[in-house]
Amino acid sequence: MSHHPFAGENAQKYIDEIRSVVGVVACALVSCEGLVMGKYFRDGSLSSSLFAAMSATVLASAEAACGSVHVQRPSMVTITATDAVILVVRVGEVALIVAVIDMSADLPTVQRRLLDIAVGIGEEA
Repeated sequence: MSHHPFAGENAQKYIDEIRSVVGVVACALVSCEGLVMGKYFRDGSLSSSLFAAMSATVLASAEAACGSVHVQRPSMVTITATDAVILVVRVGEVALIVAVIDMSADLPTVQRRLLDIAVGIGEEA
């Protein structure tokens, strides 16, 4: 397993920052390999490891799709459902933020905040 400079104690600090964004109801800091480095889920029945692996797969698939049409790598993938939005945000080269957003939230504001947090985490790594 690779070591991530923002795992461990720092991961909780980042999770707290992500959780402070109005509208975030669940979140995780995940390696690009799909390993959970930090998380917050209210529902204990959720498999955070499966959620993390699937989120990393979503970002990898989006990267492949972009590459096939010669578009730059995505910095964020948005999954919209009727009851929530899931944002998968790239953090540098080795991690991602995954956040479940309540439908009542101001999505553009949440997206901007999470992108800013991702940049900050990437700069500290």
